[in-house]
Amino acid sequence: MVVELRRSGVELVVPPTSTVLEALERNGFAVPSMCRAGVCGACEHRPLAIETTPVARGNRPATEPVRLCVTTAGTVTRLVLDL
Repeated sequence: MVVELRRSGVELVVPPTSTVLEALERNGFAVPSMCRAGVCGACEHRPLAIETTPVARGNRPATEPVRLCVTTAGTVTRLVLDL
């Protein structure tokens, strides 16, 4: 999965074994988080854009928030965040 950080002008490749939150932290981006299980919502962000595989019902609307601690490569192929 590719994560584009629009405000920072950075693109990160998230390996299949990592979450978006882990990839952001490894690259020096501090994102609020607490439970790391997708329950508390502390890491929730509303993406500017999101692309998914055709199996995942086409492209999801960008208005649906995502929880970065549980978002991994798979059905999401590209995620654009305002970070």
